[in-house]
Amino acid sequence: MHYLEMVIKESMRVYSPVPFISRLVDKDVSLDGIFIPRGLSIILFLHGIHMNPKYYPNPEKFDPSRFERDTESHPFLAFGTGPRQCIGQRFAMWEMKYLLCQILRNFNILEVPGHVPKLTMCILLQFKNGMMIRLEPR
Repeated sequence: MHYLEMVIKESMRVYSPVPFISRLVDKDVSLDGIFIPRGLSIILFLHGIHMNPKYYPNPEKFDPSRFERDTESHPFLAFGTGPRQCIGQRFAMWEMKYLLCQILRNFNILEVPGHVPKLTMCILLQFKNGMMIRLEPR
């Protein structure tokens, strides 16, 4: 189950379900010499952070081993962070593990030849032309 969780986290890093979030600054802040006034609305581009080679070397490569150890050394923000972190994070992770186990136990997952998924960003990261797969019973 640990490896499955690593695969899920790496999938959520590469295809961030929520590519950006906004926050309202509640007090004046100075960050690296830049003044950010109270009341300013800022947008955090989570997908950009997850694909930054500073935090994730070779970010385009799908590598679940990035999550073998704790994620303190690199930001993993698929569920947000801090006081506004997703309260359903643990439930969502268990639900994904359960569903994937059920699918993988009963089917082989195969690609659809010629299908190239195209990403689009709205509130959620989506595939403009779908994510097509074939399921073959085991």
